[in-house]
Amino acid sequence: MSPVVLQGPEEEVVLQRFRRALADLWAFDRVLIEHRLGQKTVAHRLAVYLERQFPGLHTDCEYSRNSRVEDTYDFPSMSRPRQRDLRRNLARQGLSGGEAGDAAQRVTDAYPDIIVHYREENHLNLLVVETRLLGDARGWGGVLDAKEKLQRYTLQGEEGLYRYAVGLLVELGVTEGGDQSVVHQFRDGREVGRVG
Repeated sequence: MSPVVLQGPEEEVVLQRFRRALADLWAFDRVLIEHRLGQKTVAHRLAVYLERQFPGLHTDCEYSRNSRVEDTYDFPSMSRPRQRDLRRNLARQGLSGGEAGDAAQRVTDAYPDIIVHYREENHLNLLVVETRLLGDARGWGGVLDAKEKLQRYTLQGEEGLYRYAVGLLVELGVTEGGDQSVVHQFRDGREVGRVG
């Protein structure tokens, strides 16, 4: 089967449902963001609210299965050249080859924070979400890495391994100016704007 491709109105429905889930997160779990209790904690709660918005689909956190590649549980988060560069940089910092390889593998085997999809199929990969707390490190595992992951997860066509219709990077924080949500939208391997 062909992957799902959303057109304007359909994509807007996905974004509206996402906005409702984000509003519920702020309404019921603001304290998690305010006290910076961790990205995974916040992602889990957002997934709970997304699940309510997409009945009939599966909403999973850190899902490690891709049905397009038979018998694989590998869901790499970065390109092979970046993996190689990471190993080299870790070795330059004094880690042995084995230690550098292990540390790089922990980063490489990162999975998407949240996905809305139909399990065991790749034709209905609807939404992939990465969450970050505002002010988190900008290096490995930070915003730049999340953007690269979303570019790869939303890439369509023969080059696309996962082919998610919509990708979102959600940055959340509580500042002196109030509650802040910055949501970057990705489609077909590129950032296309912000969700208001």
